[in-house]
Amino acid sequence: MTPPTSPPPSRPHRRAARQLLLGLVPLLVIGLVLLAAFAVRLADVRAPLDADTATATATVTAVGAAPDGRGLGVAFTDADGTPRTGVIELERALDVPVGARLTVSYDPDEPAAGSARVHTDGDAASAAVSDVVFGLAAVPVVLLAATALTAARLLGRPRLRSRPALRPTATHVVVRRGLLVRSWLEIDTTAGLRWLPVHWAPELDRLTPGARIEVRGDPARDRLVLPVVEDAEVWPSGRVRDREPRGELRQAAVDPAATDVGLARQARADGVLPFLAPVLGLLWAYVDGSGPLGFLAVTALSAGVLFWLPQLLGSDPRAPGRS
Repeated sequence: MTPPTSPPPSRPHRRAARQLLLGLVPLLVIGLVLLAAFAVRLADVRAPLDADTATATATVTAVGAAPDGRGLGVAFTDADGTPRTGVIELERALDVPVGARLTVSYDPDEPAAGSARVHTDGDAASAAVSDVVFGLAAVPVVLLAATALTAARLLGRPRLRSRPALRPTATHVVVRRGLLVRSWLEIDTTAGLRWLPVHWAPELDRLTPGARIEVRGDPARDRLVLPVVEDAEVWPSGRVRDREPRGELRQAAVDPAATDVGLARQARADGVLPFLAPVLGLLWAYVDGSGPLGFLAVTALSAGVLFWLPQLLGSDPRAPGRS
């Protein structure tokens, strides 16, 4: 490997930046739509609770009432001393002893005659509010994390240009792990072989195995380096590794006439992973008990994340048979 030199000008490769944005933009759109839906839903689920401006201590008079055996019949005296009865709808049927006392909230403007809908902490209404509030908090966290990671790539990779240049030999390899296929550079350094995951670029397909390339930084010591192939920057999609990556590794086929692959093909190649999103939605709806709305929300958000993640990891857009 030749000693470090002052790096000559290189040509920025914009495909990696476009791929990162390809993954982030749909996720942001999905997240913003979900936030708007959650905001509307919050107003709906809070409406019954907002009307409950009075509280009282109630006695449980019946268990297993409608709807679906989740109702608790209660009796209490309001602030005016008028006896009232009501039904608390629980999120799920519970074995509450008759005669138990609990604090309830109710609408004092409702007529005292008849059985009114009253609420208590932990009932179906408050659980629905908690689910929506959780969604309003969780979605921004996901969006902020994805945006921060993507921005770190977009802003951090160009800074590698100023590092001293080395000229090691490298081979383009492809690693398949499950449904994800990534391009890697196997770099021969003074400390042995190093492996660097990279965003795919047509220059990689034209790279002859064992050819000498330019690398900004020292892959034997640095966690991040910037390869330059045919005077074009190839952005790393991860850190340098001193161990062979896990998965099915094979040398990529060399195509001297390789040209760029459009983002539409990239989207088709990575459009398989989002089909796993309904499984995550079903799992969440079962564990959390949030029902169809929880299933739809988690499925939509998971689909966005599962499409964004391969773009962050620099997935290879080509058909698996060509790798």
